[in-house]
Amino acid sequence: MDVSIIIAHYDPGNNAECREAFQETLRRIQRQTDSLSAEVIVADDGSPENGHIHSLTREKLYSDDRQVALLRGKELADWIGDKDPVLQVVTHWLYLPKKELCMAKARLWNLATHLADSPLLVFFDDDNYMLQDSALKHCLSLLNTYELVFGQIQDNSGRFRPYSSHRVQGTTFGVHRQILEAIGGFGEWTETVSSGIDSDLWWKLFQHFQRNPELRACYTTEFQTRDSCSKRWKPFIRQFFRHRAVARQFQLQHGCKNYRSVQHNPSRNKANWIQEL
Repeated sequence: MDVSIIIAHYDPGNNAECREAFQETLRRIQRQTDSLSAEVIVADDGSPENGHIHSLTREKLYSDDRQVALLRGKELADWIGDKDPVLQVVTHWLYLPKKELCMAKARLWNLATHLADSPLLVFFDDDNYMLQDSALKHCLSLLNTYELVFGQIQDNSGRFRPYSSHRVQGTTFGVHRQILEAIGGFGEWTETVSSGIDSDLWWKLFQHFQRNPELRACYTTEFQTRDSCSKRWKPFIRQFFRHRAVARQFQLQHGCKNYRSVQHNPSRNKANWIQEL
């Protein structure tokens, strides 16, 4: 298996733009995996219209006391049926019912990571579609030299986020599975505030790379995606004093006084640990 592609997915059910963005993400993955041995794992965080998935399969994964349905093989093929043909690129579909008002992306990505067959993992959000025809192959080529590869994101106004940006990102990156395992995966504590997933990931990666200087991370503009339809998880984020709540939990988890400050959180400065190509 050359690569396992893991996609965070949430379809609010009332936004055609979001659905079209997801289809475009899959379409461009399909084009770029024709000559690869690849699997595509969709991690569905409770899309309302997919709630029936739980009754379609006996295969369930357990995360704490929650059941996550897993569709694959014939069950997945039957469910896709004559829906949009681009869905046929998907090999696994995880579905976690949204019984609580929270974003469970971290929990689902951890389950998807354990399911993946390849030692090389590439992560996308469902609205982040690749812009170059060779983006995926370029990422995989770099993973021969680097343990972690971050691509560049273009926002929906057309602006590319530069290397100098201090924003963290939790999409458009490739990583060796053993690196994620070494840092304990994605921070499921973030469900309590439905935010901070990306910051948690960057902090733990930075700390791991600092402790292991032989490891290498890079940033490339030859692996670009467009962030075309954000804010779908917004209803599950408690907006009032959100950053204060995240900061409090982040400090409890990591001992970092201000997760949004480069002074206190050096992972936000790419030059500290990520090579610009």
